[in-house]
Amino acid sequence: MKRRDFVKYAGGGIATLFVGSMMPSWIAGNQLFASQQVQELNFTITDAIKDMASHNAINKAQCYFWLYKEKNFPAEVPGPHIFTTVGSTVKVTVTNGLDEPHAFYIGGLVDTGTIRPGATKTVQFVPAEAGTYLYYDNLNAPVNRIMGLHGALVVMPKEAKAGHRFTPYSNPTPAVQQLFDDFGTAAHFPGLAWEEGDDATNTPAFRQYIWILHAASSRLFAEVGKYPAGKDYPAAQFVKAYQTDKFRSDGLNKKPEFFTISGQSGWFSAHNPYITPNHRVGEPCIIRILNAGMSLHSLHIHANHIYVTGVNGEVQRNPYWIDTYTAHPLEIVEWAVPYIRPPDVPNKRGIGLADEPLMSIANPAISGSQPHPVWPPIEELNTFLPEKGEKAGDFDISVRMSPICYPMHDHSEASQSAQGGNYGLGMMSGIHFIGDRNITGGVTTFPDPPSSHGPDMSGTAAGPDISHSDH
Repeated sequence: MKRRDFVKYAGGGIATLFVGSMMPSWIAGNQLFASQQVQELNFTITDAIKDMASHNAINKAQCYFWLYKEKNFPAEVPGPHIFTTVGSTVKVTVTNGLDEPHAFYIGGLVDTGTIRPGATKTVQFVPAEAGTYLYYDNLNAPVNRIMGLHGALVVMPKEAKAGHRFTPYSNPTPAVQQLFDDFGTAAHFPGLAWEEGDDATNTPAFRQYIWILHAASSRLFAEVGKYPAGKDYPAAQFVKAYQTDKFRSDGLNKKPEFFTISGQSGWFSAHNPYITPNHRVGEPCIIRILNAGMSLHSLHIHANHIYVTGVNGEVQRNPYWIDTYTAHPLEIVEWAVPYIRPPDVPNKRGIGLADEPLMSIANPAISGSQPHPVWPPIEELNTFLPEKGEKAGDFDISVRMSPICYPMHDHSEASQSAQGGNYGLGMMSGIHFIGDRNITGGVTTFPDPPSSHGPDMSGTAAGPDISHSDH
């Protein structure tokens, strides 16, 4: 175990690279993309110890990882998000800085083969199909991938189909194409199309998020790191310990105890605008889900049903409209989130529709309360918990209930904890409403919206939490 780096747990941005010689016009200046533009990728396979979500001065919560460190960024798990476009040449140089053989692999696109300790390999590929891809180390499967050697590649189409809106795919099915054509134009989905942004409201085009699902065992990973140099830890032994290690009263078995989305968890992922969507009604987005681990994760998102538009590279003929989807190991899924009004908003025509909301009655518990439309949710937006002005020492610890936040959690219950008992610090994200584009009188923005969206980069992996200034 070399312990070359310490990775501090942060609530800031996520490293993102755009690879290509020419940046398409719809990417240029878009905060969702191209935090840094490069002509090639340069990775070192190395290791690090990461401070996890529940780590603090009185509770040690650290985990040893292997990782792909790109030369433009500090060490982090998973590796940086990579964006490119169909037809671009992607050149990748990989140096193995560890003691055992490793590799860089993307199914159907590229495979370095074995890279010996201290050796370097360079490969290149040209993606022909838009979509979502997992890059990972496919040697000694699944050990090297589970130890942290994985990340996301997104290939975007160069152009939309003639006469149609953009989709995330090169060859969308008629149903998926119709869905994206309807965003921003159909009566059920007024607002913006997926490809449309609005500088006046700080709304980016091509709104999308990457959720890499992973589960880490600090005790098992440390054991792998201490294994004799040059030898692969036995894969069968790793899988058995990871999945079936027996219960111990002290909790110190080798099953996973940290559950992450794109390297973060709990509050850090649920309130990070680079992971959790923060948009107005009428601003649809997509979420790309990649299960890099060995566990099933049954993801349940509140407030909106989502459309499952793609599974493992296959664009769906008839997208499911659901609120819970179980992601299998190595499965890759795309969700389209319509960003309609939440179902608990009563409208005249029915759930979620962007028409006139019903009227509330006066609330005798609130001084001066008068009947008013139930949307926007005035009472919630003006509620503070704890109450405004409540202090801890000299600090006001009240938090305004804005934006309106709904959770996304994994129905695999153990994944919602950290270290076997810290509930609420596991695999969770959400969907946050910062306003509505379809309210009479024009676009409405709720108080205290975040100023950042999507998989951008906002400083080092050990940077401060800048996602919500008043939290």
